[in-house]
Formats: sequence, C-alpha cells, structure tokens
Amino acid sequence: MIKAQQLFQLYFGEKYTNKQISDRFHEWRKSSDKDDETRFRIMIDGARSQKSDFSKQWKWIVIQVLLWLWISYKYELLPVVHVMAFLSIFIQFSLNAAAVVTDKKQLFSAFIGKQISDLRSVSTLLWDVLEEMVEDPDEIMKVPEKNVTPDVEWPDIMIELVGNKYDDSLPFIRTVIGHDASSLIHPAEFGLTHKNDRKKATSALTMLKLFAEHNPFRFKGHGSQKNSVEKRVLRLRDIFSAYFGERGPGPISRYQESIGWECYINVEDRTNTWKKIEHDRYNDVTSMLDEWTFIDEQVEAPEPGDDTYSQKGWDW
Repeated sequence: MIKAQQLFQLYFGEKYTNKQISDRFHEWRKSSDKDDETRFRIMIDGARSQKSDFSKQWKWIVIQVLLWLWISYKYELLPVVHVMAFLSIFIQFSLNAAAVVTDKKQLFSAFIGKQISDLRSVSTLLWDVLEEMVEDPDEIMKVPEKNVTPDVEWPDIMIELVGNKYDDSLPFIRTVIGHDASSLIHPAEFGLTHKNDRKKATSALTMLKLFAEHNPFRFKGHGSQKNSVEKRVLRLRDIFSAYFGERGPGPISRYQESIGWECYINVEDRTNTWKKIEHDRYNDVTSMLDEWTFIDEQVEAPEPGDDTYSQKGWDW
C-alpha cells in the first residue's frame, strides 16, 4: 500500500526546479529539528521533478492503444486477440512506469549526492561557520599598536593556539620568535574577542584556525560571500600588523588572481579545532548520503576536491 502511494506521489504533484529543491535541502540541513517527514517530502518532490528519458516511451504505448482501439472498431477480432493485445500493452505500461520511477530516483540521488558531497568543501564549511557568527564591528576588541617585533620577517614568527581548559572554543595564544616563546596570551589581547564579552570569539579567530590547516587558502563562493570572507581576512591582517608592527609586504596577501589568501606567519593549532570541525562535517555528509539517496547500496563518497583537505605546505 505504501509503495503504491509513493508511486502515485512520484507521478502526480507539483514540479520543482533543481534550484528550488537545493534551497529546500539546505534549509532543512540548517534547521534545528531536521525532521524525517520534511526530508521525505523533499525527496519525493525532488524525484518527481526530475526529467526521465523513459517518459518519452509513453507516446509509443499511447499509439499502440489507439491503434488497438481503431483496429477493434474497424475489424471483428477474436477475444483471444484482444486478450493478447491487452496483456502486451499492460506489460509495456507496467515496465515503463517502473523504469520511469527508478530513473527519476536515480537522477535525484545523483543530484542530491552532488549537493551533499560539495558540503565537504572547506569553502562551504567555512561559510556555514561564519554564517552562524553574528558580530557587530563596533563591538570587536581593538588592538593597540604594540609593534612587538619590528625587525623580524613574517615567516620567522609563529603563533601557537594552545588549549584552554575552561573554553575549548577560545584557545590561548603563544608567540614564538626564534627560540623565544611568550607566555600564554588571552585572545582578547589580539583583538579576537568582543569588547563586552571577552569569552565570545570573533570570526578573525576562525580565520586564524583555518590558516593553521589550509595555507594558502582558496575560497570558492560567489562574489558577496568572497567579499564577506575577505573582510575577515583583512581584519586578521590588521591585527597582525598592529601587534607585531608594520613591515614590507603585509602578513597576509592575495594570490592566484585574487581568489585566495596566503598567510606568511606560521600558525600551529595545537587544539586541532578546525580538524575537528572537518571531521564532524565528514560524518554529517556520510550520514546524509545514506538518508537522502534512494540507492539501496550506498556508493562510497567521492574524494574531496583540491580545496578540501589539503594540508599546510602542500601544493594547490
């Protein structure tokens, strides 16, 4: 009974574009409840909206039906001929109906699988993280110009992110210049927190964690997203310049036709914060691939692109 109901839903109902289905999917994954009923409804709508080449076969079945009716009206046929004609057309109808449904499910599974696999991109992951951060520029801690190391080149400076047992999301900072290591510094002294809430990190700290794993970093997103990310990068660059002092080229520069950035300061994240975020996203993607596809036996997810899990120091 359930299969018959699903078959009816996959044939009759409102059709949507892939863009509309994609928007509904991303709205679902960003929601707090992620209820199965909504997921199943999107899957059915998405599969029904796919265009199957097997649908073109219906015209030949219709032609056979019309031809059968015309011959039946024109000539006196034996009952057995009517039975054979009916069985032939019915079998073709059933096989084509099943083929169309199967093809629509496979087309949707391929489409939504690509949408889900793209979530493993570092660019998509970064944008999701930044979207969750609401910050007022006027509330961000200002960094006084300390000019700590005016005569040292940027590559000779290292920043270590050290675990904070009171707050995993807000690591302490240690600077290492040559063989000299500083004491632990609170992120507020680097302008990485809010003025009125020193326990609330800013997106500049997120960018610092990102550069610890992906340097240089390319952002693959549309114009407004890239501009938003660039503002965070420039904020981090200004923090470096204010704290360590101005010199030659800036501590962070654009590269590859302005689609990415490279940080000349070495960043080591001993908390592995960004690695943990990527690991959690990988698990989410694997789970969604199982939940959102009609394929009974799940094929292993494709390897991520060159902007996903490349490690610090690897070629792009």
